[in-house]
Amino acid sequence: MASVGLFLVSLGKWSDPIIDSGSEWMYADALARGQLLYRDVVYWFGPFTPYFQAIFLRIFGSSFVSLVISGIVGSVFTLVALYWALRRVSGRREAFLWTALAIPVLIFMPNSGGAILGMGYRSWHPASFSLLAVACASRIDRRSVVPRAVLVGTLCALAGLSRTEWGLMALAGSVAAFVLSRDGRVVWLRSAALAAAVAVLEFLAVVALFVGLAGKQAVLDDGNILLTSVSPETRRFLVAFSHIQEWPRGLAELAYSAAIWSAAILLCVWIALRPRLRNGTRFPVALAVTAGVAVVAALAGGAGNAVFFSAAPLACLLALGTGALRRGRPRAAALGGFGLLGLMAAHRRPFHIGDTPYVAPQLLFAFTCLAGVLHVLALSVARKSPDERRRLMRVGRSALAVLLVAAFAARISEYASAERVWIAGTGRMLSASEQTASEIVATAEAVRAAGGSTLVVFPEGQVLNYLAGKPNPLRQKLYIPGYLRASNERQLLDELGRSRPDAIVLWPRPTGEYGAAEFGVDYGRDVFAWIERNYALSPIPSSRGRVRLYLRSPDVPVALH
Repeated sequence: MASVGLFLVSLGKWSDPIIDSGSEWMYADALARGQLLYRDVVYWFGPFTPYFQAIFLRIFGSSFVSLVISGIVGSVFTLVALYWALRRVSGRREAFLWTALAIPVLIFMPNSGGAILGMGYRSWHPASFSLLAVACASRIDRRSVVPRAVLVGTLCALAGLSRTEWGLMALAGSVAAFVLSRDGRVVWLRSAALAAAVAVLEFLAVVALFVGLAGKQAVLDDGNILLTSVSPETRRFLVAFSHIQEWPRGLAELAYSAAIWSAAILLCVWIALRPRLRNGTRFPVALAVTAGVAVVAALAGGAGNAVFFSAAPLACLLALGTGALRRGRPRAAALGGFGLLGLMAAHRRPFHIGDTPYVAPQLLFAFTCLAGVLHVLALSVARKSPDERRRLMRVGRSALAVLLVAAFAARISEYASAERVWIAGTGRMLSASEQTASEIVATAEAVRAAGGSTLVVFPEGQVLNYLAGKPNPLRQKLYIPGYLRASNERQLLDELGRSRPDAIVLWPRPTGEYGAAEFGVDYGRDVFAWIERNYALSPIPSSRGRVRLYLRSPDVPVALH
């Protein structure tokens, strides 16, 4: 019921209507209409996600409602995978509570960070496959060595076919789980080798299929599915988003977050074991050290708004170390595999982890690692007393329940207080500030009134194609820096000259995170000049001059560049 209530309160407030939500719909819509990925649509990742979404658009119609349905189905799959992974490292009740906690904290993360609607689909899907892959690899059963390895390899291949780097990370985490299981040197080595072979062969088979259908240029060069070239703009964004250049403050945030959570864990231990700890000195020393770390980290700038998640890489590191020290057991194998995978998944955002895009999938592994480490800690602290162990488990579950209630209350309050209005025509699946929503609707109405059948929006804002009912006739659908660059600008100009879209919209989407902040000024200058030469500016009064609508006159031929 709490999840349903949170869904209703958060309806349409999950993502930005301009950034990425529209492009996710556009890719799936093109495939649902029979176009072929890479050949007819330039796409920079594996084919799984857009084809998965296209299924829902074919069944329920091409709309944002259908896209949200696909997000809900994917979210349920993620929660099932998370629960199964948690059962590999913790108890049944603990696994249920941690999975429930992921609903408000991760699934409903705002700002396109969650799994319902936004830019994160192609990270959520491979993260789910990765959880399943490591969970399977950590099972020790000599009667099913070959089937288990084949299943692990297939799951890694599916992760890679969602996003190539995730396939590599899933395979590395699975191999670590095989190694730490120590299920006989020959057995784990054979399992790891077979899983790797299956993953690589299945991945390459699908890539080869698309190369045969769409061509090498479309798949390997335009699509860059093998990660052979990453643009300078994308590299700059990755560095800026990671906050790696602010590593001193990032380490302080990590230490502060770890100290706060350690203090909470110590408090739970004290509540459960206070008869034994009352006369000892270890607990006061541990509490004093934790408080000292928190104070020093706060003075170093670590007491920011990233306190809840910033310790995630440390939790993954602890799980990897625990798995290595206790190797030879299924739980240790799972902990080590999840820990390594979580550390690698943190490459996008190792520091200042908050409610931002791309971080929730990596936090799935932090949840699993922390649950496993706490379970091992409880067993170790109370290994000589079953009563103490039960008290520890009971207090831990109570603390998780309190945290769960607080997380739901915080998310519901956050979404309820968001000053956003639904955008008409999106089925209440998208919202924005009142000004932005009115500009989007006014622009879509102006495009519809202008006639014609095709529309291109620069650099981003494909929701306008949906609202205006006009498809983008170009192969390339997204024009932010990194996607539109000097090396492919001439190719885009050729496409514009051939397709001659009836309308072009320039939406004021700043892209400073990529280094080039303004389309037509800092990048895409030749494209902008081509538009200015061949199209007439049509004013949109309600946009206050922020949005530019260019219309092509049928009497004036469009000149090639």
